[in-house]
Amino acid sequence: MLHPAFVNIVSFFYPLGNTPAVCLTQELPREQKANVLLLGCGDVRSILFTSYADRGAKPRQTDYTCCDHESAVLARDILLLTLVVDYTDGSKDTTIWNIYYHLLLDDESLELLHIQAKKLSSLSASTQNWRASKYGRLLKFCDQGTLLRVKRIWDCYVSSSLSSDETTSSKHCFETRMQKAREMQADKLGAGTVTNLTGFRSAAPLSILALHDLPKLFQDFWKHGVTDVDHDTILESKNTNPMFFGSLADALTLHYGTDPLLGFHLATAYASLTKGSPFELSEKSQLPKAVEAARLQFRKWSTSFRECQGNLTIRFFAGDALAFCHTLQHMNTKNDGSTSNWYRDQYHLEPLILDSDDYRPGGSAPSLFNVIDTSNLLDHLGAINLLVAASPLLEHTIIATIYSETLVKKQEDLKALVDSILGGHFRSLSIIFGLMPIEYWTNSTAISSVEEHLFDSIRSIMADKKSDTGQMHSRLTWKRRVVDPSASSTIIFDEVELAHVLFQVYLKMFEHEDVRQTLSKVDLQSIRNQSLLHYHRGSFTSFLCFVKSRVTTNWSTVMSNFIRLVEDDTCLLMGMSYIQELYLQLYLHELYTLPAFKLSFDHSTKSRASNSLGAWKNIPTAVCITLQVPRAKLGHITKTPWTKLGTPILHGILQSSSNYPNQQWQNIFAGLQLAFGQLSTSGSRDDDGFRVTVAEDVHGWMGHSPLLVSFLVPSFVIMQEPHNATVALGIQSTPQSILTFRNSLGTGMNVYKTTLGDLDHVYLTKFRPHLSGHASVCNFEGHSQVTNEPSNNEVACTIKANVDLKTGKIKSLTGRLNILSASIKASLTSGAAVESMQVSPDTLGIAVGNSGPELHLVFPVPVLRTRSKSRIARKSSYVEVEAPMADPRDGDGFAHFMYPMLPSKDGPVVWNMPRLPLDYLPILDTSKKKELGWLNTHTSLMMSSRERHLRERSIASSTANQKDARVDLKNSLFSMFMHFSGLQGQQARIFGINNPDQGGVHVLVLVSCLRLDLANHTVVLDAAILPLHYSLMAKIEPFLGKLTQMGLCNIIVNNDELRLWKQMLPAWVERCRQWEHRSSCEYLIASKIPLSLENGESPLCSCGDGSLPSKYAFDIPKWNLAAKYAVVDLAVRTALTAAAKGCCYVPGVKSCDTAQPSASDVTGKDTNWIAQNE
Repeated sequence: MLHPAFVNIVSFFYPLGNTPAVCLTQELPREQKANVLLLGCGDVRSILFTSYADRGAKPRQTDYTCCDHESAVLARDILLLTLVVDYTDGSKDTTIWNIYYHLLLDDESLELLHIQAKKLSSLSASTQNWRASKYGRLLKFCDQGTLLRVKRIWDCYVSSSLSSDETTSSKHCFETRMQKAREMQADKLGAGTVTNLTGFRSAAPLSILALHDLPKLFQDFWKHGVTDVDHDTILESKNTNPMFFGSLADALTLHYGTDPLLGFHLATAYASLTKGSPFELSEKSQLPKAVEAARLQFRKWSTSFRECQGNLTIRFFAGDALAFCHTLQHMNTKNDGSTSNWYRDQYHLEPLILDSDDYRPGGSAPSLFNVIDTSNLLDHLGAINLLVAASPLLEHTIIATIYSETLVKKQEDLKALVDSILGGHFRSLSIIFGLMPIEYWTNSTAISSVEEHLFDSIRSIMADKKSDTGQMHSRLTWKRRVVDPSASSTIIFDEVELAHVLFQVYLKMFEHEDVRQTLSKVDLQSIRNQSLLHYHRGSFTSFLCFVKSRVTTNWSTVMSNFIRLVEDDTCLLMGMSYIQELYLQLYLHELYTLPAFKLSFDHSTKSRASNSLGAWKNIPTAVCITLQVPRAKLGHITKTPWTKLGTPILHGILQSSSNYPNQQWQNIFAGLQLAFGQLSTSGSRDDDGFRVTVAEDVHGWMGHSPLLVSFLVPSFVIMQEPHNATVALGIQSTPQSILTFRNSLGTGMNVYKTTLGDLDHVYLTKFRPHLSGHASVCNFEGHSQVTNEPSNNEVACTIKANVDLKTGKIKSLTGRLNILSASIKASLTSGAAVESMQVSPDTLGIAVGNSGPELHLVFPVPVLRTRSKSRIARKSSYVEVEAPMADPRDGDGFAHFMYPMLPSKDGPVVWNMPRLPLDYLPILDTSKKKELGWLNTHTSLMMSSRERHLRERSIASSTANQKDARVDLKNSLFSMFMHFSGLQGQQARIFGINNPDQGGVHVLVLVSCLRLDLANHTVVLDAAILPLHYSLMAKIEPFLGKLTQMGLCNIIVNNDELRLWKQMLPAWVERCRQWEHRSSCEYLIASKIPLSLENGESPLCSCGDGSLPSKYAFDIPKWNLAAKYAVVDLAVRTALTAAAKGCCYVPGVKSCDTAQPSASDVTGKDTNWIAQNE
């Protein structure tokens, strides 16, 4: 496995999600089929919500592949979905809610759970039975192993299948686990009145109104086990719900923060909605409003799931996410039926074999995906591990998206988080990965982070109390980078420079071994970070496999330089102790072979003694040691109180004996595989056919079997002292483990040690137990970039990275255009002028002469032409441009690069703005102004502290160089929200984007209503948009005359802001369209979006003209003239908080100022009115 092996005695069970549901297909055009991979899938909230939010005239075909390491999570999910499908009329929705969300059940709910579990258990007797069942088309298992694990959980749900003793044992087990969960809750959140604020983000953007309510509901849930509050229901709910505890064999502890409300959008409980609005709450309900809001959403989402189930396929895999991804990679690259030689997870010895017919050649299961959601596995597996495993599974299309989340607070702010997650320079590593973290490069996002900053402020205030302050939620969107088809699919690196890049990543991945780094900052956060590690040398070499296929260079020279840097390093205290593991992994993955690994063993001098590796006829370069650790030796771990235990990391040790005649040596190996069980052997120890077989003990740490630890070592190390060398299992030194174990285990912290000659506890085999080879770590599948247009074969492009050797960071990029066209070569040779221009943030245009075509040099990230250097080789026929990477905070010509919209053959694609189902979003009642006070604060905080400073400076000085287009745009949006809601100024619903210097009003915005964008934690104006251009003006002149008489609120803009408005309009329209683009769409023909930024020309295509629903029948004379040209449902999202949040990702910019805004902050920009009633 690619992750360090933790002692998993304290293993939390997460039956319910702890963040609000998201729409998983929100980045995909509505016509596109969705293949979605959910890693760490958890509960089904986002699948249900996506069914609701993704509805349209033509239902989308969606294929989900759900991976979770806990089979109990999948058992819960499948049982719920089958209940939803069975009761199509919704008559059992309340009972289904109880089964899935309540700790304690009434008799009726328990009976339905038993009936359903028994039915599912019967249907899952074999894979053939399941496929033939009524659920077999909708719900599929990726392999038989998952089916068996899930069936085992369902069997535990059925009390009638248990004996009397088993029933008593089951009840005692559940009570014990619940008591342990309560003790952990008291330890983490404080004894007595528990204060848990994590529900705060679920109520966004009205979180402040839920501050008192949600913590109390959390306490009530843990006290009574239900979300109901009436006394009778609480009394009737007396039965323990087995759905919250897994099987009897699993040592799972219910997570202390489990809350059934966190996965829903609770703002509807606190917002004043219009009559008939989606998610309007019943006034007759006796439930707390937050509970009623959650239950109503559950019913609506379930109904939508039933309606679209014919277009859905949901597959399930129980096991490790990294192993699953690498197995899929193996299938994609090998396609020969061979096994990947991965285990299902790190704590069992079951080989991972996807034996479903759907994964055979020609099967229906996808192995490439256009959506990959990784939940918050980044917190638990490490970003590099995760992206190396998952990104090769991302389709090579412009729409393909990876989502990554963090929830565990590891850094002070989001900027520090981004700097740390890729183990090096964020921009450099994103180039190597071939991915665009789109919020970072645009410095924008359409998802508001205002509540998260408010949440952080509240936690800071409560820091002196015993509360859970360990969260910081962030979600990043990664896209395939777009390149010119004439460009190489890899980046060129100088060998020495790439070695320094890799070395800096190496130092960062193992910085916990750097004593100077460890002692430079000693606080609770640092101690936690240094005790929760995600990488070992095998992880690093898997990253190197990935890099090797992503670069053009002399790889052998790169590795020679890298090895020299590692061997000369004096920073990592344990670097040389792990060096043999590094060398071995480099050899196994064919990355580099050191001389010691090329040695052949002289059979004439080899020892032929039993248990001697030298007795083997063919000695492989690597062998597996399986160490059997007696159960009695585990007492130092198992008897440690869980409050002190933490998650210690185990490693294997192979070192010379005290009698070794030469220099003493020690080698440590962190790539362990663990299991509990009884070991048996086959074959002779004197032959490489010797095998180890393990009958596993499902009780693991809670059982009585010995611990079996396997790890790979170089054969030549064993041959140095094949009998007397010490082999041991130890605990890795971290701040936490030293405090816990050093006194009891001594300085070495060895749990158990023996010698290689111990035949009862040490076993040498060619491969790990139950495997026939070494784990496959495949190279990145070729051509991972996305081309944006057909090649014209006039040029060939290459991109070279230029690295600062001191920092190992890419400082600039050199793009070369090798001229292939004879005519352009002739122009270049004849001395034609060569000019460059910035076509887009990542593209420079090169013009050779006055009549030649404009050639495009497309870089992997935004670059700055203004600081570039050009080289022209007229005889060799090439043009080079060396350009520095843009810093997102610079805004040097990229103020308009907020929500890129790209044309493609399948239609326009918005890169950084999620699609919205406007008709299904709740409508706020703007007549109740007293209940809209939160809107003022929310919209004003769309600006970051940096932007607020720019705004203040702009107010103080009207000079042009003080202006910022983004700040002005946000100011305009704020004014529109304030005027439409009536919170400031005269109430208005018709706005004109007016540039007095360019002829007046250019765009009309006619607002229908104000809606809650629940999933993105903000609000949107639901409006019709009417761009005014020369060809349209004469046709609607009567309408414009009447409009002027009625009253028009003018939003005064300058040239830069008007340009930004025109840049934004296509994205705002596209995100909520329900109509289809025609084959003659102007976007497709012109191959650019927006169509034009020029005065008097429309930025929009005409495909959506006149597609207005009846609700847009504005009470305006001659409206029918304009309606046929207006675009439906322009969703002007409010707080382009993304920009504020985006600023949190870049250096030198603080997060949003969450203090109460000053008067100037909450006052909109200047407006004027054209009306008689001014």
